[in-house]
Amino acid sequence: MTIFICVVSAFFWAGFDITRKLSLKKISSTTLLFLFSLGQFLIFLIWIYFENFSINIKPYLLPGIILIFIGISSALLFLKAINQSELSLTIPLLSLSPMFSSIFSFVFIDEVLLKTQYLGIFAIILGTLILYSKDLTAKDFLNSWKVIIKNKSARIMIGVSLMWSITPVLDKICLKYSSINIHGFIQSVGIIIFLLFLLIKTTKKEIIKIRNHWKIILFTVLIGVIATILQFFAILNNFVPIMESIKRSVGQLSSVLFGNFFFKEKITKSKIIAVLTLSVGIYLII
Repeated sequence: MTIFICVVSAFFWAGFDITRKLSLKKISSTTLLFLFSLGQFLIFLIWIYFENFSINIKPYLLPGIILIFIGISSALLFLKAINQSELSLTIPLLSLSPMFSSIFSFVFIDEVLLKTQYLGIFAIILGTLILYSKDLTAKDFLNSWKVIIKNKSARIMIGVSLMWSITPVLDKICLKYSSINIHGFIQSVGIIIFLLFLLIKTTKKEIIKIRNHWKIILFTVLIGVIATILQFFAILNNFVPIMESIKRSVGQLSSVLFGNFFFKEKITKSKIIAVLTLSVGIYLII
């Protein structure tokens, strides 16, 4: 049952990727993030009204505040990346998150990496290079790192992957000192307050866009809220690496299939081999 929650959560996140990209054709990334956070706020507000909550504010405060700022910056960068590039070329780069987590553990807390984890890191790097190879030739493969460096969306998503390698760990720390409902409520409030400053100069045109495209925007917010709640439950009932492995594997495979279905992105041999290689890499690391 606990693994099932991870799988369901992963599919909701994959669907959230699609609806976010669709919504970004209608409204700005800041507006979309604000509306999503507002949706989270309302759901968690109802939750804490009808169900008891608990929080030990002192140990929660520092990781909670850090999580808010990481959440805002990474979410805005993520939306920028998927809006500017193909889903099938950006979402798979999130597979770098488990790799970064393993490296951080080795460097900062002296955790010894297993041989399989070194192989996993190699597989993820290999998969990333294959993903940005135009053809499966030695020349294109060797030049793919240059393509990644020159590709702004790829650089942004690698940065997002770095930040998101820390997020589940901070979530787990926060959930030691708080119930899910109050944690989600605090995070959404913090993000809303910050985004309000960015949206002070919101034009009437943006408000009209929201009114005209409310169906896809509402659908996006609902999927995102459900995905977030399911992930909290998945984190509580599973090891973070297991949850991340399932989430990333489902996400990158879905990005190739759904990217083709919704946005006419080409399915190439490079993408298929890259996704399989990245999935193997994640499995080996975890």
